[in-house]
Amino acid sequence: MLVLEAAARQLKELEGQLLASNPKLENHLALYLQVLRDGLLAAVQQACFHLATQVYPDRYGGLEPSSRLLLHRRLVQLVQRTNGLLSLERVVGHAAQIARQQQRERRSQRRRVLDSIAEFGAEQEEGPEQGPEKGTEKWPEQGPEGSVHLGMALPIASDFLTPRVERPQPAGPVKFDGEGDGDDDREGDGDGESDGDGGQDSMLSVLAEVFQDWQGKAPTPAPTPWDGEGLPATPDMLLAWIGGFELALSRRLRNLSHALNGELLRLGISRTVVPLNLLDAALAGELELVEAPANLLRLPLPLGIEPDLGRIEAMAVLLRPADLELELAKLRTCRTRIQQHVHEVRRMAQHYRRIQRRVQALEAEQLWLQDINPAPPAPSLPP
Repeated sequence: MLVLEAAARQLKELEGQLLASNPKLENHLALYLQVLRDGLLAAVQQACFHLATQVYPDRYGGLEPSSRLLLHRRLVQLVQRTNGLLSLERVVGHAAQIARQQQRERRSQRRRVLDSIAEFGAEQEEGPEQGPEKGTEKWPEQGPEGSVHLGMALPIASDFLTPRVERPQPAGPVKFDGEGDGDDDREGDGDGESDGDGGQDSMLSVLAEVFQDWQGKAPTPAPTPWDGEGLPATPDMLLAWIGGFELALSRRLRNLSHALNGELLRLGISRTVVPLNLLDAALAGELELVEAPANLLRLPLPLGIEPDLGRIEAMAVLLRPADLELELAKLRTCRTRIQQHVHEVRRMAQHYRRIQRRVQALEAEQLWLQDINPAPPAPSLPP
């Protein structure tokens, strides 16, 4: 009992230390965003300058003076609108929206699996006379009474593991107006398709929830870092919160990149549209890219062609935190401070998990002893 109390006290102490250090982390993140806002316009102008003067100089030189002035004015307007979305509160709010979209997709996946299981059960109850054909194979004949038939059909549809189909992206310039930046600020239509909350691990979790539903036990909603106000009080939740913050920041920059590419396409400087799903794949490292200057994306077209077959290369703007930090020394310094803090939180999380497992083991031991040594019944009072 004393050991259990001591371990529980250690958990409370770690949570107290984390809560005491959270304001420092918020200051680091707020300073990072401030430096990013100050240097974002210069980074955008440098990337567009390279495209207009080094990659497509003939197209930029062929523009009317009014079109060139319009381009520079639009660059400033787009960056100003993005800067308005790069406050700590707005980025955190956007991260919470992405998390809610992921939860909706998780529930949708669970419903799909449950519907597939229910459909399979209904087909089985119809009997072999009404059973569907599988190619040229038919359901086997009914066996003797009391026999059991083990079919080879899947109890769920074979396509439930396939990713959700990407929404078609517009082929023309993107409307980028304030809070509706791109497509992920709308509450019911965010783009969580590329968020990926663990890929295979996510699907396994969905299957576990489906199994609980099938047993009649409603799965308990997992807590998220965005449930309460302020930063989480446990290290694991704080690490998830930081991951969501980084994802939301990357999304803001990606949306700005897509809007910039739309302006370049509208004026004829760039003639290739790079859809959002390709920008997401490039950010996730899922594409084999060609070396390009900072904040620019160079793609071989068509994708997957060998380098020595005379491929065509398309270039587009893609603002990435790593490239921005490489160009801005102050931003790099802010990132170093954030990484140091995150490293300390990871170390604390490892220690916290060890103590938490110890507490769980001690509580289980205590319950085991209570079960094998039940308390004697209270003595009855004399009449």
